[in-house]
Amino acid sequence: MLNVSEIGIKFLGENVEEFKEGFKTLFARRYLPDVRESVEKPSIVIERFRGEEFRIFSATYDHMGVDEYKIESPKPSAYGNEAPIFFLLQAVARASAKVGRVVVTDSVAVYEDGEVVLFVGYPHTGKSTISVLALAKGLNVLSTENTVVEVKDSLRVVGGTEVLVYDPSVKHIYGVNVPHDSSTKSGYLIKDLKGEMRENILKKKPKVSKIVLLHAAFNCSGYSFSQMRGRKIKKTLWYFSTALLKGLDYYEPMPLHVPLNDKIKETLAKFLDVASSLDMIEAFGNHKSIFEALFGPVNEKV
Repeated sequence: MLNVSEIGIKFLGENVEEFKEGFKTLFARRYLPDVRESVEKPSIVIERFRGEEFRIFSATYDHMGVDEYKIESPKPSAYGNEAPIFFLLQAVARASAKVGRVVVTDSVAVYEDGEVVLFVGYPHTGKSTISVLALAKGLNVLSTENTVVEVKDSLRVVGGTEVLVYDPSVKHIYGVNVPHDSSTKSGYLIKDLKGEMRENILKKKPKVSKIVLLHAAFNCSGYSFSQMRGRKIKKTLWYFSTALLKGLDYYEPMPLHVPLNDKIKETLAKFLDVASSLDMIEAFGNHKSIFEALFGPVNEKV
């Protein structure tokens, strides 16, 4: 059985082990948070039938507390059959919300001095570059794309994606050098952040102290911050907290429209209420200028 951010997933059907392996690859782990083996009771059961294309032909929700899916699919693979990975991410987001956790999409979590600054931003607004700058400064990046937040009286980071993909331009533009493990077909660099130190920090469930809505670019100079309050916080974070649930993160042939039960609605409402009490700013400008205003100078040529 597979565990994705403490959500147990049981696979049924032919060649289960081969199919399951497709969710453990470096590519899959760019999107699926904390993929591990598991022997825990499943929250999701997926029965897979072989087929040439991916499709979901049955979904049963909350059956004895378990979400059950029947799918047709080849083995998950990068650039070939990516849809099962994003389907599983959506299923995990729903199962997580049922136990009081929100999978915040398009986010990175930077840990410093016992607390977390959570960056959210639409694609290509600088989150990965901020992560590289954090690594260059010696900070811990707890999540690189999808951050799992436990919702109680505070927001606490309990998991997230651990594979960072970033633009190599950051090296010569900002004078930093973070070692990488491999690269994508298009030349982006890949760094696997999985490690004991990260896992030990996550076990402590560090609190989110600040949320930053990021708008950064290489060709900008300087920076500016704008304080966010009230409805604007809730309106902004509604997208990032529900995009996976509502199928806004596209996969072929079409994402599911999953139902939101009372517990999921309660989790989302509390997430927005707690988040709106936190310090949240909108940040515009140059990545490095924004980062150093928040964390201090970056160590160059690391």
